[in-house]
Amino acid sequence: MTTNAKLRPWFRHQDGWWYVTRRVNGKRVQTKLAQGQDNEAAALQSFYELMAADGRLNPAATPLISFNEVCQRFLVWSKRANEPSTTSWYHRFLADFDDHFDGPVQSIRKQHVEGWLGKHPGWSQSTRRQAMTCVKRVVNWGYEEGLLAEIPVAIRGLKRPPMDRRETIVDDTIHQKIVEATDDAFGRFVAGLRGTGARPDELRRVTAADVDLEAGVWILGKHKTGKKTGKPRIVYLTESMRQTTRELVQRHPDGPLYRNSRGEPWTANAVRCRMRRLREKLKLPAGVVAYAYRHTFATEGLAGGVGIAEMAELLGHSDTKMLSAHYAHLDKKVQQMRKAAETAAN
Repeated sequence: MTTNAKLRPWFRHQDGWWYVTRRVNGKRVQTKLAQGQDNEAAALQSFYELMAADGRLNPAATPLISFNEVCQRFLVWSKRANEPSTTSWYHRFLADFDDHFDGPVQSIRKQHVEGWLGKHPGWSQSTRRQAMTCVKRVVNWGYEEGLLAEIPVAIRGLKRPPMDRRETIVDDTIHQKIVEATDDAFGRFVAGLRGTGARPDELRRVTAADVDLEAGVWILGKHKTGKKTGKPRIVYLTESMRQTTRELVQRHPDGPLYRNSRGEPWTANAVRCRMRRLREKLKLPAGVVAYAYRHTFATEGLAGGVGIAEMAELLGHSDTKMLSAHYAHLDKKVQQMRKAAETAAN
């Protein structure tokens, strides 16, 4: 029997490899996953494959089944059922909680979750909500799969904070500072985010095969909501973005269009690290992350008169609920709302 000691791959600087520490027949074994610090995505892929191979666990519901074991099975299932970015999102939070809590699922108490959240004072309200959502999701999944006889009282009663409104805007001044402080490759990447409103993962994955220059669109078969909607994600291009896309297609006819200065595709971790370094260097607000460009696109578009249904289509949402709840900041634009009130009253 082989089980994983922990859920998180780790990087060894001495030899430049990602590893995972596993228990094989009672002994701790270090297994190589991928080489290169920027290859976290490849390391995770190898890690999930190892978990699937090691997943010969007793499926019978038992009060002694560990949180780690349920997580292993959940992540193997998520890899089949969800997009890679979704599985990585689950993995990030679940691995962190697994480092904090080591024991049977039924032993989870309210203080375990509160203690875990307390270790991350820098997490925003939205991040705390996401973290709690992941823990609840894996436990509920374990119950639905018959791995757990019941859902612990602490998990059933776990109350998540409401979702933060998305407030950070990357205005022209901040965007220009970022572009001037980085290299051409990343400057091109953030310009793509600003010009399309696409998710960072969508920009990282778009290839020449996804491009229809005549129509002026990207047509993405694999995307965040693809399995839910059964429809491709269409990214509509401005004339400027169409020209940029044409140049990138000529430069990279195969593989991802957006690449770093070494000609390699951007990874999610590389984008996060680059934005963090730029925030520190330029003393930018904490909310200036790659995804903030998408919020900016939505907010400025709505403020400029784009209809909410049209904006939902531009962002790739299946309806307007998410947009209304999190992206429409028009309540803060007093003069525009007064003008809207005048129009409505006359």
